[in-house]
Amino acid sequence: MKSIFTLLFLLLSCELTAAEADHYTFNDLPLRDESQKINAMANESLDIATQKLNALGSCDNSVKSEKVLYKELTKYFSNHTKGKLVIDILHEDSIAKRTIPLKESIYGTWSIFNGYLLGKKSAADSPLALTAMIKMGDQVIGVDKLEHMFGMGQIYFKSYYLKGKKIRRVLKSGIAKEKTILGGNILATGVFAYADLSANFNGMRFWNHVLQKRDDILGKEHNLGPYVSCTEGSWVVNEKKAIDFNDYIDESMDESINCSKFASKKGLKKYKARMTKLNPSFACPMSQATLNKMLKKYDVTTPKDRKQRPLSHWIINNKGLEKVSYFNEF
Repeated sequence: MKSIFTLLFLLLSCELTAAEADHYTFNDLPLRDESQKINAMANESLDIATQKLNALGSCDNSVKSEKVLYKELTKYFSNHTKGKLVIDILHEDSIAKRTIPLKESIYGTWSIFNGYLLGKKSAADSPLALTAMIKMGDQVIGVDKLEHMFGMGQIYFKSYYLKGKKIRRVLKSGIAKEKTILGGNILATGVFAYADLSANFNGMRFWNHVLQKRDDILGKEHNLGPYVSCTEGSWVVNEKKAIDFNDYIDESMDESINCSKFASKKGLKKYKARMTKLNPSFACPMSQATLNKMLKKYDVTTPKDRKQRPLSHWIINNKGLEKVSYFNEF
């Protein structure tokens, strides 16, 4: 009976969270850069949130006050069901998006045995089975990457910076979720996306920069905040340091560079076959040089890791397309 409830919980959790990106289908079609518009929406959200908090009372430099700020910001920076920014991006017609029909996508031949959520018949009618693609600066990403930055990124941030957990433990917890409720098993989409892990990690950096009370994990030279500060009892937006998501989004969130792994061997085989059908020149990574650039960017020793592994170990796949292992990776 316990196993049945666990199965039902996983299915329900996956339904609420899992979505996949397709960086191959229609990748030759132009897409307008929307970073300026989306950054403006984010900074407007910051203004509105701080005004609402100031109307409710004063702030101070305590962790309690800090958490109140994050709770309010979560109304704007969250997933497609809770966060106004992502909801507006998905539903605002003025924002250019690439929407890919499931049957025409890289997952066009997926079955329930490769990943239930993408393989079931109703998935073809769901606007959330495949995430919409947007262009931010030079990068085309799935909107789901913003959801990962805001959601899992905040969980990472609170675990590491506020609760003092070792970053290795925080990153492994995110990996465990990616292998279960966030996609990488047969009950979900069957796709273990390293690009999601990178979005989680960079989301942690984003949330840390909001108040910038602590140095960036990549080094203090990467400090970008504070975006907000508590000054004389009021939350004040820093007009000299606006949010720019291009500071966080890079090629590590591109699943044609930072390759995914798959829950089944047949799913892996189908993905490769579909890639070839779309274009015989397609590969993963599409550019080894770009992947190497990402490995170098995140080549920072994981704090308090006795094995001295780089942060890239936890968020970058340098082995290409494979079947995911649930027990002996990381």
